[in-house]
Amino acid sequence: MTVKNDIVLWNNRTNCLCLLSVPSEQQYKYIEGCPCITFGISYENADFKGYDTFTLFDHFYFNIVNEIKTAYDSLNGSFRIYDIGADTDGYIEFVMKNGIVFIKGQLGASFSSHSLMFEFEADQSLIGNLLQMFKL
Repeated sequence: MTVKNDIVLWNNRTNCLCLLSVPSEQQYKYIEGCPCITFGISYENADFKGYDTFTLFDHFYFNIVNEIKTAYDSLNGSFRIYDIGADTDGYIEFVMKNGIVFIKGQLGASFSSHSLMFEFEADQSLIGNLLQMFKL
């Protein structure tokens, strides 16, 4: 399973973070009978662009949705999205304090020849957009 539509989570003309659907042939299918969701994340600024694919098994997925909702409702909190596979150590970490979101992450594996580390600030609408997309 993947997210249904591509969405721009944040774009302030300096930083752009998107959540993307993934074609079925690229979705994670290694563990038979274990439901999961696969999605792409892209980040772009004036100088760099990166992309990574993330897969979450059901129990991780439901936990992360609850963490996102708690942070969004209280305007405070943190959560981390990371891939469960061994092909990347990419992640995105979100820390919200009084409605300001601090995002830092890595797209692509640190052990590969290409990966992108980034960080930026956004407002709580980014978390709202993320929560909306994860509520499939």
